[in-house]
Amino acid sequence: MAIIGFSFSKFDCERKPTAVKKGIEVKHNISIKEVEKTTLNVGSNKNEVLKVYFSFDVLYSEGLGKITVEGDVIYADTKEIIAETAKQWKADKKLNNTVSEVVFKFVYGKATVKVLDLADSLGLPSPIPLPKIQFNNK
Repeated sequence: MAIIGFSFSKFDCERKPTAVKKGIEVKHNISIKEVEKTTLNVGSNKNEVLKVYFSFDVLYSEGLGKITVEGDVIYADTKEIIAETAKQWKADKKLNNTVSEVVFKFVYGKATVKVLDLADSLGLPSPIPLPKIQFNNK
């Protein structure tokens, strides 16, 4: 079970002309839009993989703004798990826990870095808590 490919396909971000106040809440959400089984050709080998389309949304309270990034990841595993996961997705639009965990952790890591950059470019507060540096003045 591994992510072997990744790409962003869309960035949608907006900052409203609202005064920034203390205590702004930031909410994150990852959603899986679609899952499709596809064939990956590597040399003379053909491997079945899953292409998982995602959306990562960041919403700021007080109507301050929003950031959405979309993309896809390529997930590789055994033929059985790929087939079972694709079948389950078609039936009830859910991924099993193992695949979900791998995909969500990977997407969260990649998307958070991109969203941090986009928030900075728009002058929005950081969507994740940043480390605080304190000096010990003696």
